[in-house]
Amino acid sequence: MFFLIFNILLAQVKKTETPSDSTKIIPSKKEKLEDVVDSRGDEIRNIFSKKMTYLIHNASVSYQDMTIKADYIVMDWNTGDIFARGKVDSLGRIIENITFKQGNREFEYTEAKFNMNTKQGTAFNVRTEEDEMVIIAQKAKRMNEEEYYMRNGMITTDEYFKSKKDSVPDYHLSTTRMKMITGKNQKTLIAGPTTMYIEQVPTPFILPFLYLPSSGRKREAGLLIGTFGERQSKGFYLERWGVYVPIGEYLDLETRFGIYTKGSWTIDNRFRYTKRYKYSGNFNLVYEKNINSTKGLSDYSETENYRVVWTHSQDAKANPNLSFNSSVNFVSQNYYNNSIYNQNALSGNVNNNQTSSSISLVKRFNNNPLTVSLNTSASQNISDGTVALVLPSLSVTMPQIYPFAPKSGSKKGLFQNIYMDYKMNLQNSVTTTTEDMFSSKMFDNSKNGIKNETNLGTTTTIFNYFQLGLTGNYKEAWTTKTIRRDYNSVTNEVVTLNKDGLRSYRTFGTALNLTTTLYGMANFEKEGQDKMIKAIRHMISPTLSYSYSPNFSSDSWGYYGTYIDENGKKVKYSYFNGGVLGDPSNTENSSVNISLANNLEMKVRNKKEKTGIKKIKIFESLNISTSYNFAADSLRLSPITATGSSSLFNSKLRVNYALRINPYKIVFDSPTSTVGYNVDKLGYFSIASYTMGLNFSLEPSMFGGKKEKKYSKQGSIRYEKYNFDEENYAHFEIPWKLDVGLNYARTKEYNRTANTSATVNLTGEISPSPYWKITASTNYDLESKEFGYTRLGFMRDLRSFNINFNWVPISSGYNKTWNFYIGIKAAILKDAVKYEARNFNDTSTDL
Repeated sequence: MFFLIFNILLAQVKKTETPSDSTKIIPSKKEKLEDVVDSRGDEIRNIFSKKMTYLIHNASVSYQDMTIKADYIVMDWNTGDIFARGKVDSLGRIIENITFKQGNREFEYTEAKFNMNTKQGTAFNVRTEEDEMVIIAQKAKRMNEEEYYMRNGMITTDEYFKSKKDSVPDYHLSTTRMKMITGKNQKTLIAGPTTMYIEQVPTPFILPFLYLPSSGRKREAGLLIGTFGERQSKGFYLERWGVYVPIGEYLDLETRFGIYTKGSWTIDNRFRYTKRYKYSGNFNLVYEKNINSTKGLSDYSETENYRVVWTHSQDAKANPNLSFNSSVNFVSQNYYNNSIYNQNALSGNVNNNQTSSSISLVKRFNNNPLTVSLNTSASQNISDGTVALVLPSLSVTMPQIYPFAPKSGSKKGLFQNIYMDYKMNLQNSVTTTTEDMFSSKMFDNSKNGIKNETNLGTTTTIFNYFQLGLTGNYKEAWTTKTIRRDYNSVTNEVVTLNKDGLRSYRTFGTALNLTTTLYGMANFEKEGQDKMIKAIRHMISPTLSYSYSPNFSSDSWGYYGTYIDENGKKVKYSYFNGGVLGDPSNTENSSVNISLANNLEMKVRNKKEKTGIKKIKIFESLNISTSYNFAADSLRLSPITATGSSSLFNSKLRVNYALRINPYKIVFDSPTSTVGYNVDKLGYFSIASYTMGLNFSLEPSMFGGKKEKKYSKQGSIRYEKYNFDEENYAHFEIPWKLDVGLNYARTKEYNRTANTSATVNLTGEISPSPYWKITASTNYDLESKEFGYTRLGFMRDLRSFNINFNWVPISSGYNKTWNFYIGIKAAILKDAVKYEARNFNDTSTDL
């Protein structure tokens, strides 16, 4: 039944008639040669009375775009016939084939007869290549430039046989009759009854006929092969069957479906489009009706899943002033962990908790610095189903311009370095859930507003070593929704009311910064010495800055309101709280900010380097910063933060770390209190949080490796990657790689006890032989002492076939799964000749 369905799907409506062996080439005596015939050979014999030419050894005949090379060629000028034969040995066996070339196509024969007038011919023991395939036939007839009929042929995609490293393919498809069409817009192979052979042994894989469309400019509609089987929770099924339809010159459609006897069904539509030098993209829509068990039973469930993916990219050269791009990935809440066709666990997508989408249209102008962009975005939290949408955001930006800069030469002084920029942003945002998407509820809590921002500043160098910068900023925001709050003594709660109407606020601030760079060098080596550590260089970039912005919560600004709480205390709140444009600041800022950027390098002796010296970066970066706010009534000093990164062992070990120190004393209201608060007492420096990440890549080269030995011989035909010693033992350096990641975090803040987390991530691969590959990835929680998502992969290259086995033994409940696949590597046959088995998280096994 499988073979019957398989061949029905591959069959096409178009019929062709194959001529019988009795077909003869009948040249027309009226036809004349249309071009000059160029003939060559080591020995040329002309018999003018019979109008015959004999070319012997290294013979060739070229006519128009065709060339025949052979050991022996006979040309009959009366009929235009050419007979060619390959080179023979002393026993009369062909040891070197004829080659026939036309354009970019090439054939090989042992013997052939060809007519230059009709361009028809017959050949024996033909060999030719079409894309991934090698085709061999005992006899072939060339009817015209596009059609060839063959008898007793074989087809294979074996790369070793194709490159002539082996005279016998590891598998082939054998048939008695074939027709090959090789037009400009179509390359197709049609065959009669076909049997598959593996290592020259026939298999039960027998097809009544075969249709193989090869690559070509012309695309054709066809059916797509899927799988069938039975699942305990879904019943009998047909899965991943479908149809491919080209739509016009630039668009095609691939539709696949799944049908299950217990009611579930899926449909997967994929549109692909492309226009060279213009744009390309695809649109994918997946919908699933997922029904488990039987209606009426306790374990019955019914869910709907969907996924929408749209990617569009515009060629940069298509229109430099106008660009449109999109990257959309929107899924239902249960898609990744409860999909019918459960491949998300194998790919690791089951751990996705966040997806994001964006669509952008950007317009630029010639001789104008303004850029206009229209953006739509969505941020989806899969765990709780919330979606934050921006529908849309319109931005007008002007980059920094220097109105007082000279028309030529560099800018000098504060005046010539004055710059300004501008940005306008119009935004409408909506927060909803996946259930309420595209419903009337979606826009109930929409927020919108428009914001204008500009910066004015200048830079200069003072005292030759210091860079001075002055900046000022201004922001104006307008919104149509504000809030009012009041305390309800009856219900004992604060009531928030939304108010419609246009309202605005304005903020401004200024800043001054001064920076420089200091270098320090310590040399440890004196003349005549050869120490291991040559020198250490320390580079420090200190920055001192001052910033100021007013307190916009005072009554004079009118941006804040008040209400009386249950204790009779006046509470301030912003009318713009929770809006899309944010709130004006409710505190005065008059801060001095200090930061130190460090870089520490060391020069050491290394004979492997050409200079004999190697640089090692002890600290690629180590940044320390804090600030002091003079306008604050207490707790003026901000936490001290330090971040850094280092790389060791030729960047194989990467270290990232961050530290935050609280300078104030933390007190607790009672001995049983778990959370405290700061009091205005300096000097009690405590670690508020600390994080460190280690990423280490291990591979054989790190351990020095072994010097390559010279062996007496090298293998061939799948053993060429092995070296053999004098006793015929094979030697192969096993490649492997292991990436180790350690992440540690300790957070205390104002808590009495600290919270810690520590995980180890392992990802590795090893090839025990050139054709085996094993991959694995896992993570281990050192606190809970449990393994997280774990995946194992086994891959085997069987020359023309691939074996893949992927297994997820540890995951979150439902998502433990495995998948097995064996099939032909060549793209033209990989979907047709294959075997698959996988686990769908129930007790059945599906083929």
